[in-house]
Amino acid sequence: MLHVDDDPEFAEVAATFLERVGDGFSVETATNVSEGLARLAEAAFDCVVSDYDMPRTNGIDFLEAVRTEYPDLPFVLFTGKGSEEVASEAVSKGVSDYLQKGHGTERYTLLANRIQNLVAQHRAEAGLESRIEQQSALAALGKSALSGCGLQTLFEEAVELVSDALGTECTNVLEYRSDTSDFLLRAGVGWQDGLVGAAAVEAGPESQAGYTLQTGGPIVVEDLRTEDRFSGPPLLLDHGVVSGISVVIGETDDPWGVIGTHSTDQLTFTADDVTFVQNVDNLLGNAIQRHRSEQRRRESERRFREIAEVSPDTIFRLDIDGVFTFVSPAIESLLGYSPEELVDTPFRSYVPEERLEAAFDGFSRVAAGETVREFELRLTDVDGESVYVEVSASPVTHDGSVRFVQGLVRDVTNRTKRERRLERLKAQYETLIENLPEMGVFLFDRDCRYTVAGGGEISAAGLTPADFEGSTPHDLFSEAIADELEHYYREALDGHSHSFEQQYRGKHYRVQTVPVRDDNGEVISGLAVSEDVTARRERQRTLERQNERLREFAGVVSHDLRNPLNVAQGRLKLARAECDSEHLDNVAAAIERSNRLIDDLLTLASSGDEVTETASLDLGAVVDGCWQNVPTDGATLVVRSEQTVVADRGRLEQLLENLVRNAVEHAFPQSEVSLDAAEGDASDLTVTVGALEDGFYVEDTGPGIPPEERDDVFKGGYSTAADGTGFGLRIVRQIAEAHGWTVTVADGEHGGARFEVRGIETT
Repeated sequence: MLHVDDDPEFAEVAATFLERVGDGFSVETATNVSEGLARLAEAAFDCVVSDYDMPRTNGIDFLEAVRTEYPDLPFVLFTGKGSEEVASEAVSKGVSDYLQKGHGTERYTLLANRIQNLVAQHRAEAGLESRIEQQSALAALGKSALSGCGLQTLFEEAVELVSDALGTECTNVLEYRSDTSDFLLRAGVGWQDGLVGAAAVEAGPESQAGYTLQTGGPIVVEDLRTEDRFSGPPLLLDHGVVSGISVVIGETDDPWGVIGTHSTDQLTFTADDVTFVQNVDNLLGNAIQRHRSEQRRRESERRFREIAEVSPDTIFRLDIDGVFTFVSPAIESLLGYSPEELVDTPFRSYVPEERLEAAFDGFSRVAAGETVREFELRLTDVDGESVYVEVSASPVTHDGSVRFVQGLVRDVTNRTKRERRLERLKAQYETLIENLPEMGVFLFDRDCRYTVAGGGEISAAGLTPADFEGSTPHDLFSEAIADELEHYYREALDGHSHSFEQQYRGKHYRVQTVPVRDDNGEVISGLAVSEDVTARRERQRTLERQNERLREFAGVVSHDLRNPLNVAQGRLKLARAECDSEHLDNVAAAIERSNRLIDDLLTLASSGDEVTETASLDLGAVVDGCWQNVPTDGATLVVRSEQTVVADRGRLEQLLENLVRNAVEHAFPQSEVSLDAAEGDASDLTVTVGALEDGFYVEDTGPGIPPEERDDVFKGGYSTAADGTGFGLRIVRQIAEAHGWTVTVADGEHGGARFEVRGIETT
């Protein structure tokens, strides 16, 4: 090819691009018409490309000169200053093609295509078979397809190529859209401006494209005006299309669209022409399939990397030589290396020598096409420490060959250590079982599966340790029992302890569940201890029946006793009205003591051994209220506590009132005060309520309690006061024990009595 342009630099650039994009192009350049004519005289050229605006002799003059000597030689006017007048004159002078230079390298591609077509046409006119041109065009399209250009670029090149090769004015690539059941004009030549990329074509069987898609094609139309298989869609009719060929792109069972080429003249297409369009279709179909595969691959790779970025487990890829090509960020927390440090290094660098053989065996199996799951391995971290991992890996194949190995590494160091600790625990709890022969002892893992079981209760329940080990509650017990057990087992595994009762085969069992922790405080297992409490419950029921009878008896006795006491009080009132005697005060005190004795006996008989409803109470406020309820004869109260205690309000008040009353009565017994007031006065008494670390104390400044009598003060009927009932402190102990507290006697700071109540939940 000869390229004539007065700009030598442009001529060289154009020559370079044309030789690059043109198939077999060889370009010689000249900078003026005289030089160009001289070159033509010296050698044979297939085509001439000339600029228009050149000094002395322009491109039209050059064209006339060439036509004089070479009337059929393809001549392309490639100008940067063209106009319709220039183009019209050039055509009238016999120019083969007219193309403006424009901007961008795509013009060279277009120019190369035009030249290719002109030369091919010229050769055909010279007697060469049109098939040669078509095969050359297919080769060019195939080269473009393999070059990795985008689909749109390939479509645009294809429609140009087909139109040029077959001499048709209009060619299109139509993409089928299943959501709208029509075609989109993706690429085309010969169509009105604005249609390509926007026009929709009917996909029904009434259009040529729709009929092609329905039948699988190819469809050849010699005259659309007389076609009876379908009617011409507006796109074809508006452009005066008469003849054409259309072929399905892609597989007939999964079509992508249709390629069609059309002429405004009535043409007769040969079998070679149809084959040519089919070959173009095959090239486009393969390119689309590669594009789809690449899209799927990229999407898969994108998802893979997204997952790898956030996965707590390490995800890796190895080539077939065992060298890392990808490692996810989780490797830093696993081994202390960055992903970049591991890439391009062999995996063997991180495996201890004694584990290399096993590691290579696992890798070889995967490289041979096998998938390996949960392969346990020991690695070495950046500090040389051992890290226990579990590896799952699978081969990634392409065209039947393993291309690389992809897998996941999970840190099981803690699990491995936990399993070893559990083994030690198992041995320890087997010793515990030996020391609790009358109970059932069970160790269970995080799946609520028994790992250790033993104790006499197991055989008593008709089971054996072997029945438990490896089983879950649902494997052994009814659904109701198993559901409750698993609930409390999971509570233990979450760090909470519980005690509850269950009934199994007619017996009652108390079960205690607690978490088992390692040295770091981590819960690694759970422990359950069961005890047969059937006999205890029976004793409890017997005791409750006895207490109920006692309460009934106390009620009857109190009723029978209060009647004569009420009569005595009435008579006493009448006697006071008739006479004044010091003996009447003693009678009144005796009646009052009898009533208090009855009240205390009823309290002991009716109060339970447990409390069921508790609340957080301000101890100071409760003490102040109790002080108002007890005759204190001028004694002084001192409260040294800002505690909040958890207790049954009514029973706490009763406990405090009894302790205050005891302090007043025993500090200055009524009999002594009445006989010898000089010995002491209640106004000299101070009662102090203060805080202890786990409770509170009540202390007085009275005479105190001798050490030898302190064990007896909580017994029923014990009293040193003449008018005491002997049951006040017994009731105090009963209330304390019902709460789970303890109450003891000690010396007060000033020699008086001090009662300490401990074991209280305080804030």
